[in-house]
Amino acid sequence: MNLEREITRLNSIVEEKLQVEDIVVRQKKQDQVLGRMVVCNILMDNGLTPAMLARHYKQHRTNYYHYRKKHDNYLEIPRMYPEYIQLYKYTTEEYRKRAKDVSMLSKLQRMEIIEEIDRSVETLLERKVEVLKTIEIDENKRNSFRLATA
Repeated sequence: MNLEREITRLNSIVEEKLQVEDIVVRQKKQDQVLGRMVVCNILMDNGLTPAMLARHYKQHRTNYYHYRKKHDNYLEIPRMYPEYIQLYKYTTEEYRKRAKDVSMLSKLQRMEIIEEIDRSVETLLERKVEVLKTIEIDENKRNSFRLATA
């Protein structure tokens, strides 16, 4: 189970329902934006932050604050955008049916944190290798200096 797979599962539910090829594109076609907004709000409902979504969808995090504001408006006044409300409910229910573990959606935030830790560890290991290389270079310089002065 990983975060990427669960986000893909949510995306595919929306893509099937809206009959669009892909919602993870930079295009601003109405159905694609609607689909992205639904998926992102479901993910935010379950603990993912706009910064986490920005990393995944490669868009600026402020888009997700806008999605959240619109989401709240649509829930408050359902007749404002009934298609959004229907798709949101359908996607949530369909995801729960398809997921092997019904509590999986609530695990998304923890999975993102684990992936973030993995990225940090990888970055630290790369930095460690760089530092070790500089130590080796410094030792080689010292050894060659000792040989030259002896």
